[in-house]
Amino acid sequence: MSDERLIAIAIENARTIFRMPDLAYDPALVFRDIRGFDSVQAVQFILAIEAALDVTLSEEEVDNMHTMGALITTLRGKTNPAD
Repeated sequence: MSDERLIAIAIENARTIFRMPDLAYDPALVFRDIRGFDSVQAVQFILAIEAALDVTLSEEEVDNMHTMGALITTLRGKTNPAD
């Protein structure tokens, strides 16, 4: 799957989960810096990404993803480039 598609899926889910319709993709965006971010939303976001892409993220992967860019890098390794 292309990075553009991964970004589109991630940002669409982030806008919904974090209730920020104007949220723009920035690879340096730190999840904890998102206004209103909390652990419940973080879990909902990861579950939504996993469902949208039919992937499973390990606890270690999730613990090491602090930015939107890190999320995309991790997802890139989990999806089929041909999708």
